[in-house]
Amino acid sequence: MKYFIILIYLTSLNVLAQTGVINYGQIESLGMGAPIGPDFNTMLVFDKENSLYVMKKDSLEGGNIWEQKSYRNGDGNGFSITVVTNPEGFQYYYEPKEKVLYSRDSGFQYVKDKTINIPWDIQEETKMIGIYKVQKATAHFRGRDYTAWFTSQIPLPYGPWKLVGLPGLILEAYDTDKEIYWYFKNIEYPTKHSYLLKSIDNPNSSWISFKEFKENQIKSFLDARMGGRMIAENMGISGQESKVLKTNSSIEVFEIKK
Repeated sequence: MKYFIILIYLTSLNVLAQTGVINYGQIESLGMGAPIGPDFNTMLVFDKENSLYVMKKDSLEGGNIWEQKSYRNGDGNGFSITVVTNPEGFQYYYEPKEKVLYSRDSGFQYVKDKTINIPWDIQEETKMIGIYKVQKATAHFRGRDYTAWFTSQIPLPYGPWKLVGLPGLILEAYDTDKEIYWYFKNIEYPTKHSYLLKSIDNPNSSWISFKEFKENQIKSFLDARMGGRMIAENMGISGQESKVLKTNSSIEVFEIKK
């Protein structure tokens, strides 16, 4: 019996030493109130040391995409969205031992983020996703309330995008109303494609901090809002300006107080 237990332990260590690839779908329906927006192919590559999440990359979608799409929610409201991919995609490379996440993020900014510490609340509820038993966890992170489903069968702290820190791999995650929604497609673990796991190639001489990234995102939002207001004024349309703004046009929501 002792030999059998040791064998299981060594087998588990051997598996965890391997590289894995999980494919998700990522539905973005920001501001729509339901998961009805563009559905992107995304990929998480991981081993016991690091993980790399890639989204909106040409090769994942089978070619470059630049097209306008229309969506309509259950209330009858219409939305027009430009769906875009790029050659490198947006990338998120997580180093749990160093507690740092490097990213090629919105606006093609290269960010070194040391502030990710998600206050996960692990709950009793479980379900099955494929062959994996997953457990529910919730948290408020970067302006949204998330539900994540993770599996202790792969006890590594990775997940899609910046959702990390649980005691198991996240297979599904979403915010309220699933305006941002990651769903499981398939997994290869271990995989022969270990070459896919590599750090982000930053052509710049340095990385900006998350604080700088946040400031840049807020500035871009305010610039776009000002541009929209100027167009409205030229059309003879006026409105009362809100004292509290939120950059709700991206996954991360930053509150702006005036």
